[in-house]
Amino acid sequence: MNEIIRMENIHKFYENGKESLEALKGVSFTLNQGEILAIMGSSGSGKSTLLNIIGAMDSASGGEIYLNGKLEKDYGTEPKATRIRSENIGFIFQSFNLIHDFTVMENVSLPLILSGEKSSEIRKRTKEMLAMVGLSEKEKNPVTDLSGGQKQRVAIARALINNPKILLADEPTGNLDCNTACEIMELILDLKEKNGQSIILVTHDPVIAGYADRILFLQDGLIYGEYKNKAGAGNVDEILAKFRESQKNSRGEMGV
Repeated sequence: MNEIIRMENIHKFYENGKESLEALKGVSFTLNQGEILAIMGSSGSGKSTLLNIIGAMDSASGGEIYLNGKLEKDYGTEPKATRIRSENIGFIFQSFNLIHDFTVMENVSLPLILSGEKSSEIRKRTKEMLAMVGLSEKEKNPVTDLSGGQKQRVAIARALINNPKILLADEPTGNLDCNTACEIMELILDLKEKNGQSIILVTHDPVIAGYADRILFLQDGLIYGEYKNKAGAGNVDEILAKFRESQKNSRGEMGV
């Protein structure tokens, strides 16, 4: 497999007055071409911090990041961070992050508008993407008229409109009911097969993590376990057992 991104010994410190909090304590992993990697962990484990660093929305305090096999210095520092995001990364968020005053089509086409594409190309590609997520008939609707599942489909279409190599999904089904959540994950998998994206999925839900090829268990800023998910979606009991084992190992190392 071709390596898309590699994180080596990533640390992140936050300063709070005279105190320093170490949110990540030397995290290392690799994401390969076409792979879905899930990151699970309890609240405060460092999941969001790690995702922000991968997405070049924040900089690491230490460590090295390789993108497409090349060491990228100043990965999360402007102006390089903007270039990395625009050329390589799409984002899906739990809260959708749509612009309420915009229609469905306007929300999806926004990345193309910001990148300066021609109007004809914007319209063509936006219509194609809306068809792929099953929202062609909703293109003129305000996003406020949509259901939660439809809003997330708009967010997915917007994230993929520039055909990024990496898709980062932060609790993408957290605001959805079980049936809709599974529909959204099936859609993400289908689009991945068509477009070849590599996906990093942050979730607390073992059902959603079951869609991943590999699962990393993050606790207290460290990776305490990895699970290769050969059985595919629905392998919940084994995933939960592995996650609980990682939490037990974490408490043991802290002397709890």
